[in-house]
Amino acid sequence: MTVQAKNGFTLIEMMIVVFIIGILSTVTVLNVNAPNFSRFLSKAEQLSQSLSVLSDDAIYSSTLISCHVSERSINCSRYIDGDWQDVDVRRMMSWGWPDGVFVKQILINSVPIKEKQTIDFRPSGDNDSVAIEVSDGVYTVWIYGDLSGKYWVSS
Repeated sequence: MTVQAKNGFTLIEMMIVVFIIGILSTVTVLNVNAPNFSRFLSKAEQLSQSLSVLSDDAIYSSTLISCHVSERSINCSRYIDGDWQDVDVRRMMSWGWPDGVFVKQILINSVPIKEKQTIDFRPSGDNDSVAIEVSDGVYTVWIYGDLSGKYWVSS
């Protein structure tokens, strides 16, 4: 009796290889997009933390801080002794406005704000409910602020 040499792969071996390649390519595709969203989420968190800093500063300084938020910037003023004084936002938020992030809409107490309307941070800490939709053109998240001045990001 002679033993015949086996040439090539069996069907089962080929199916296993194709399955493994499919799993690896799926994992690779999912991981390629993850860093972009993580970077964007980090920038949204920075903006959220900055709003918390402004809220805390209004409480600690016992002054009203009023901020106009446009699509790509924030300008704030502090009410002291009957006069509005500009707040150096860059000093409070050393990073500045996050690159590539823009505001799509702002809701105060669930109502969209008008062009000249501001977000106010009161010395009592009793703030309005705020929701800010931010995007980088690909991803979108909401920054929420409750009545106590706590801010967080929700995707």
